[in-house]
Amino acid sequence: MYKLLLLLTACCFSFPISSMALEITFSPTAEVTESFICLGDVAEFSEKSPLATALATKHITVSPKAGKSRSLNTAEIIANINKNSPLDGSIQWKGAPIINVTRKGITIGPADVESSIAEYLEEKANDLPAADYLFIARELPLPFMIPTGEISVDVIPATPKVLGSRRFSLVYKIDNKTVKNVSIRGKLEAMAPVAVITQNVKRGTILNPTMVELQTKDLSKLRTPCTNLREVLGKRLTRNLRSGSILDLSSIDFPPLIHKGQLVKMIVNHNGMHLTAKGIASMNGKQDQIIRVLNTGSRKVIFCRVAAPGLVEVQI
Repeated sequence: MYKLLLLLTACCFSFPISSMALEITFSPTAEVTESFICLGDVAEFSEKSPLATALATKHITVSPKAGKSRSLNTAEIIANINKNSPLDGSIQWKGAPIINVTRKGITIGPADVESSIAEYLEEKANDLPAADYLFIARELPLPFMIPTGEISVDVIPATPKVLGSRRFSLVYKIDNKTVKNVSIRGKLEAMAPVAVITQNVKRGTILNPTMVELQTKDLSKLRTPCTNLREVLGKRLTRNLRSGSILDLSSIDFPPLIHKGQLVKMIVNHNGMHLTAKGIASMNGKQDQIIRVLNTGSRKVIFCRVAAPGLVEVQI
């Protein structure tokens, strides 16, 4: 009996012990997020080994566009992998012969577009005249998809001052890379109280509270409306106005803040640099008007903007 046991043991050890082969099983469907499809996206591995880890990272082909699908032939995948990275026969390929791969995406709908423009206008509120802003799109885009990732949207108005813009461009970025541009045409409303004449008045009339009141109007259609009655009460009109006319500041005779021959302070603000000098006004100047000023130091005439009584800003 003992001799028989030894014989059986010897027979067992006389043949090599075969190791388990790595099995790679293709799935019939798969979802991806990146721009390239890797083997690990479409197949499962029977073990966690250095070989399996490396094979999982192998690029198979480019991904379809966001929200789209494409079919892959597994025989072609195997042939390409063996061609570029020859493998021994220890790998067993299994699973579906055809794989349907879909790329995930982020759906952007009309409401998202409107929301992005509204958020932009809200962020810009401090730099714009006080008003209730609303962009009414003439036509909104159909829903579209962009790749997944960290999304950001740059909103660009048609005019730098925003007011009067009839178009907004939206640049969609994923991980700081531009993936989609959209242009939306429409109407930008900026509703705010402005001064309106309540009776017919003639040129030269001094405005009093019975002649003007605030009414809500669309600022985008106006040039320089008056939004504060204190600015115009007691001032003289420079033209005839009918009842119901919106009072434009150009219709008011504002006294000059600076008079010809007046000593003024000149300031320069440019790239963080702040300089001052003394000058003599060569002409009368109203608020924001450009006038000529003689620099008392250099004796040069410089164009300046009237900023306040006795204060002008050098135009660079």
